[in-house]
Order: sequence, then C-alpha cells, then structure tokens
Amino acid sequence: MPETKDKQSVPAVETKDKCPASTTETKDKRPAPAAKTTDKRARTLEPLTSTFSASMFTTADELSTSFAQATPYPHTRIAPFCSDSLLRGVRTEMLERLHYTQKETDIFKYHQSGDLANLDGLPAAEQAQLPCLRQLRDSLYSQEFRDFVSRVTGCGPLSGSRTDMSTNRYMQGDHLLLHDDVIGDRRVSYIIYLPDPDAADASGWADESGGGLELYARESPNSWAPAECPEKTIRPRWNQLVMFTVLPGQSHHAVQEVCGERERLSIQGWFHFPQPGEPGYSVDQMQQLWTDGAESTLSQIAASHQRAHGTQEAEFMAFPKCIEDTSIVSSEDKTELRLMNPEYLSESVMTQVASRFADDSHIELAQFLNPAVASALQPLLNAADEHDKVGNGHMAAHGTRGAGWIINGPPVVRRFACLQNAEDALGVQLMDIHKMFKGPAFARWLASVSALALRGRRGAVRRFRAGLDYTLASPDAGSSCTTLDAVLCLAPGTTWLDGVVGGYHCYVDSGDGDASNDGSVYRVAGDDGILLTTPASWNSLSLVMREPNVVRFIKYVSAHAPGSRWDISFEYSVDE
Repeated sequence: MPETKDKQSVPAVETKDKCPASTTETKDKRPAPAAKTTDKRARTLEPLTSTFSASMFTTADELSTSFAQATPYPHTRIAPFCSDSLLRGVRTEMLERLHYTQKETDIFKYHQSGDLANLDGLPAAEQAQLPCLRQLRDSLYSQEFRDFVSRVTGCGPLSGSRTDMSTNRYMQGDHLLLHDDVIGDRRVSYIIYLPDPDAADASGWADESGGGLELYARESPNSWAPAECPEKTIRPRWNQLVMFTVLPGQSHHAVQEVCGERERLSIQGWFHFPQPGEPGYSVDQMQQLWTDGAESTLSQIAASHQRAHGTQEAEFMAFPKCIEDTSIVSSEDKTELRLMNPEYLSESVMTQVASRFADDSHIELAQFLNPAVASALQPLLNAADEHDKVGNGHMAAHGTRGAGWIINGPPVVRRFACLQNAEDALGVQLMDIHKMFKGPAFARWLASVSALALRGRRGAVRRFRAGLDYTLASPDAGSSCTTLDAVLCLAPGTTWLDGVVGGYHCYVDSGDGDASNDGSVYRVAGDDGILLTTPASWNSLSLVMREPNVVRFIKYVSAHAPGSRWDISFEYSVDE
C-alpha cells in the first residue's frame, strides 16, 4: 500500500490538556536509533500469549501450506489473530487518542495517522496514553512473531529494527487504487482490520458496503500487468489479519471505496528485509524479489509503452496538411459542425474565446453542444446508468460496459470503458460527436480559437463508471509534444462541482524524481504540482494547451456520484 507519510513524523496524540496542534510539534523530536528501539521493545514486551490468539502459533504449518497454495498470489488471513480485549483497547486509542490527516492523490483518498514506528519519540506522558498500541506494535515486531511470519510465508529473515506501520480510517468515499506495494526493501505486507466489533456485520461486511481488499492476478503468464477484474475480494472483518509477500508485478491489490456510513478502521504495515548488521542480511537480498522480466507497479506507471497497451489510439493520426488559424468558419464547416451550439460559430464569440485562451492557455465552454442534441443525449446516458446500476451509492460491477464498449486498461494505469462500435441509439449519438471531433472542420475551428497550428489528432469516447474508473498521472498520460486537449464532458447533475465524488480532470507538473530509496514515499502528484483542475460537468468543453512536462488524470469516480462521467476526449498535436 502506498505511503505519503514522513518517516520521521510522530503520531499526534489527542489529550485533554493539549490540543492536537501542540502535540504535533513532537514530530521535531527524533526517535531513538532503530537498534536501540529493538532492545527497548524486548525489555517492555508483554508475553505474546497476552497479545495474540492462543491457537495461532500452533497452526503455523497449516497456514504455511494454505499460504503457498493461495491464489492469485500467496497470502493468508487469520481470524481471530489477536486478544479481543487488547484489540478493543487498540481501537479505542486509535479513535480517541490519535490525530488523523486526510490524504488524497490520484491513487488514493483516506485518513492516516503518523508513523507508529515513532511512538517512542512521544513524551512519556503521551506514550502512557497508548499502552495497547505500543503492546501490539512491539509484539508484531518481536523476534517471536517475525519468526512466525517467516515460517508461514517462507520469506526468510525479517528486520527487527525497521518498524513500518500506521493506522488508517477509510470513511465514506475513501479508497486506494491498484498497486503492488513494491517500494524500497518491503518484504511482507499486512493489514489488521478493526471495524466496529459490536456491529451486526463485525464478522464480515456486506458487498454493498465496499471497503474490501481486492486481489488481482496477472492478466496473462506473458504479462506483468494486472487483470481487468479482481480474482478475490477479502471483506473487512473484526480481528482479522491479512498478509502477503511483496512481489513485483504480482502482488496487485486495491481497497474498494467505502460506500456505507461506517468507517473501515485498519492498521497497515510492512516487514522489511534485514538491514545491514542484522542476522540474515545479504547485499543481494533484493534480487530474490525480481523474477526475470518482472515489472513493479511503479515501473508500469512510468513505462511509456503502456499507452499502446490499451484500446485508445496510440498514435496521432495526421491531417492531410497542417491546419492553421483561418479566423473564419465557412458555410461548409458550419454544416459539419451542426452538433455544436451555433453561438460558438459566430465570429464575435470566437473572438472572445480566442482572446481568453490567449491569456490563460485554457478555457471552459459551457453548453457546447447544440441544445437539441444535448437534450436528446442526456436521457440516454441516464438510462444506461440506471440499467447498469451505476452511481447514487452503488458500485458498478466489474465487467459492466454496455453494447459496443470495451474496457481500457491496464488498471495499474487506467480503467474506463471505451466505445468501439455504435450498437444502440446512445452509441450512435456519441459516435456522431466523435466523428465531428476527428474531422478537419472541427480542427479548423480549434485552430481559429486557439491560434495553434494542428498537425494530427487522437481520441476516444469514454465512460468512467461510478465506483470503478479512473486514470493515473503517469508519463503516458502526457505526450512527447505540445498538445491541445479538447475534452467534452457529459456528466449529468451538479453533484460533481465540489470534487467530493471525484471525476475531476487534473493537470500536474510531472517534475523529476522517483520513489525515495528507503521506500517511505510513494511518488504521486502532490498539491504543489497541480496546475489546473476542472470538475466534471454537463455539456462543457475544456480546451487546454498542454506542454510535454505536464501530465493529467481523471480522479476515481465515487460510487456516490450521480452516475458515470462520460466524455469525448481528444488530443491535437501542435506544430511548433
């Protein structure tokens, strides 16, 4: 699971005497060196029998067998794994004593505490308020439990000095998209589930509540990309531990959006390879992770060849000749552009649009389609979503697509439905708009309002299904040349405007850099790099001039959106 936490930060503790702001100042205090914290844990560790289920250690061989045989990749789940009274104490401390920060990027949205590895950096009075969390943490990273994990997973020695865990609160709308956890020297991933133990569904959430851990197989033996749909979903359950080995291009997983009102409370963490000086350390230990040709999630996100993987046009289709500013739309062009709102074909409006675009390099044109065309299209879109049970609190089922649509992936980079053939009235109308965007008349209109010379185009009709779809800010979401992006968004309703249900279009300065060497930071788009964000809306054309160092993404569309985000998305290469 990706991380954005600063590994030096210390969890803020809520107290009656101090406000959260004052306790967060403790993050400036550096924790003791890792080797010393190992000794300290050994001295303060409660007997493991007071932490873990009494029967767990006696089933190690059975768990090892089932772990190795599990599909789509080795994993196990243990329930109950912990003392019920201790875990209830942990849950109380998590809810009443820890401070959480909402985090949102292109790949996730959730609330997270500071790094529990650094509890020892808190003042003694604050440490005393977290006795259950400290006991659980120290027990998890004890030699005895690490040996148990090694025995079950067959992963070999694990580090005792590298503690890596935090608490997460997934509230309604929160989610974590597909990834494989390959960062730094992570060896084993684990999740401890702490939903309300007294709720009727404590023994397992219902499908419609979401929050499940989705496990994805590889799409084929010859590919390291994940399959379109998950092979298995593990539901949140009280006192459940799930763990799996971190495998590049294989341990693909995601956390479904939480759809109900109850939150998904969990502890996530990793066991790492031994560090230098620890028993079992080897200079080339990381090599055992990499099967020949394996590609991790981060590698796949960074790979430019992913654009050709999907069903979108991979290459620009050149116009017969470069299309430049004509400033006048001919009567023949107006016929070809009859689907547009005629106001945007008037010389005065085109002049206003051109002036605004020249100043800002982007513009939003509301009510872009001819009102009669838009009025005929909207009920067809609504009917498709109603038929497929998409939106308004319902997660679309994997595989939902409609006649003539196919799924564009791989989901490590993107997932949405793409219209290939017009097989019904909706498909015919969308393909008519697509045809207009492909044609030279529309390119001439674009050249007039943008003052750009256009060489070619590529594009698609897309459907981002609520509860399923997104694109990530990856290099293949950019281009090797300057482009003019023209995206006609067809998202009925006004719920989209504040961005809470996602579906917004975000442009980001890609910058330089990669995942940090120690694996504490997952390379994602941060607020500092955001250049432009446009919410989903109905019948609105977005024009953006995008330079090669700028990438873009469509934020995951929440199940609580009013329906799918539909759009016709085109890029036009600019002659420089």
